[in-house]
Amino acid sequence: MKLLKYVYYIIITISLCSCHSGQLKDILSRAESLMENDPDSAFALLFSYSGSENLSKADFAAYQLMYAKAKDKCYMDLSRDTTLILKSLVYYKKHGNASQKGWSNYYAGRVYEEAGKLFEAGLYFLKAAEYAGEIPDPLLGMMANYYLGELHDKQYAFDKSLDAYKTSYAIYGETSGEKYTGALLHSIGSEYGINGKRDSAYYYLEKALEIARERKDTMEMAAICNDIGLYLQEDSLYLKAKYYLQQSLSLENDGGWLITRKITLAGIYANLNEPDSALFLLKDIKSMVETSDDIDLLVIYYAVLAEVEAANKNYKAAYLNQQQYVTCVDSIYQFQRKSSLAETEQIYNYLKYQEENEKLYAVQHDAIVIGCIVLVIFLIIGCMKWKKKQDLSKAQDTVDVLRKMKKENQINSNNDADKQVALSGYSDDEKDMMVKKALLMQLNITKVLSQLDEKSEKEQPFLEKFNSLFYGEQHTLEIDWSELYLLIDLLYNDFAGKMKCYYGKILLEKEIQLCCLLKANMDTTEIACVMKQSINTVRTRKTCIRKKLKAPDGADIIFILEEGINNKG
Repeated sequence: MKLLKYVYYIIITISLCSCHSGQLKDILSRAESLMENDPDSAFALLFSYSGSENLSKADFAAYQLMYAKAKDKCYMDLSRDTTLILKSLVYYKKHGNASQKGWSNYYAGRVYEEAGKLFEAGLYFLKAAEYAGEIPDPLLGMMANYYLGELHDKQYAFDKSLDAYKTSYAIYGETSGEKYTGALLHSIGSEYGINGKRDSAYYYLEKALEIARERKDTMEMAAICNDIGLYLQEDSLYLKAKYYLQQSLSLENDGGWLITRKITLAGIYANLNEPDSALFLLKDIKSMVETSDDIDLLVIYYAVLAEVEAANKNYKAAYLNQQQYVTCVDSIYQFQRKSSLAETEQIYNYLKYQEENEKLYAVQHDAIVIGCIVLVIFLIIGCMKWKKKQDLSKAQDTVDVLRKMKKENQINSNNDADKQVALSGYSDDEKDMMVKKALLMQLNITKVLSQLDEKSEKEQPFLEKFNSLFYGEQHTLEIDWSELYLLIDLLYNDFAGKMKCYYGKILLEKEIQLCCLLKANMDTTEIACVMKQSINTVRTRKTCIRKKLKAPDGADIIFILEEGINNKG
């Protein structure tokens, strides 16, 4: 009887799985057909599916990949989908074809980009571009390179961003599609403008604008007109800049860029000696700006307002707005820990407005005014000297760190052009550096250092280097080992997965973690920092691992593990 019951349960289970699988294939097929022209309906169809918890690993991977694609097409937040997309990625890495591997890496890149983890996102986009070349799949190659350009732009590597956009455009030219042509031309034109190549910028932006007009895409037209206007303003071509900014505002007057565009146009009016028009625009957005917590927006607002008031010879108002500007800029510099020539110029403008204001409103007190001005000059000079001294000290620390980092990344720098889209082309040292970067981006290095029981001169350069590279606001207090294991598997031929499979019953979780760090060629002091343990504790754990592996004292743990994995495999 028991045997019959087991057979019955097995039959029921297989029937249910077959039912879910058949229903899912139909939903995925329908969602795919809707994806390009009606992504909202595709997402609604996928979202309504209630059987995802009963799916097989293969069906779940397919469902989650399509679900991420639908959310991306609908411009929805992907930042919380890291765990789900990784399940698809891990499955397709072992069982998928090149297309499934490529697209799962691409959407993993999109998810991690929106989660703010740019290093991991770049790794996945590079892998997606590599698979795109193998299939070949021009659409995948275009998308992967486009978002590599986006990542470079976010990191202010504008020359690399331009190269990635151009690569994306060249790959897209191999297809018969035209949907993304305008967006690619827009990106290339904007990047040329940032790089100071204005003739090329205007050429590509005008071509993009022509396509947007043909498609009657007012949002894209507004964005392109805004970019052209900005570059014309920087080139002091104010009349043309005014025309394009006005076009931008007329095409889209309720979007998120409305305030910034009005501020820019007000600055153009000021340069064209039209202060009344400028003040009208600025007063229209005053309440929205002053209630905003966007410090960059406040900076440009007060800078333009001070410029407009000065052009209107209202020096008292100019002085007060310039004072607000200086306060905002100072808070930014405290956060970013750097200074610029722009700040110095604004400080001198601040002094000029104060001087003019005092002359207009206190002529009878010339002696007092001059004395106050001299005092302010000495105070500003004193502050500038102090700030310069502080900046030089910080700059010296940064230089020391960059010298060490340059030495460790020499191979990456020399071969960057050849390895831009090929993960397999990286050397062991480069892979080790990727693991260290991924680790230290997750850690609050200052807190880790304070918890160390032992410190040595050898540790300090290691800590200073990475603390300078990855600033504190991006750190968390703990390592996400699930993500690290995935990175180890991607870089070192499934090392973490195989070690868990063959040695999971022998080694503790902490010992498996230590072995992963050893695989990345990290020394004892680095491991002690990452794992928040003393150096002696790390040495004791290494000795314990050798005993469990029945290896002699001083034996290479990684060599023993890999030899065992190869023999068991």
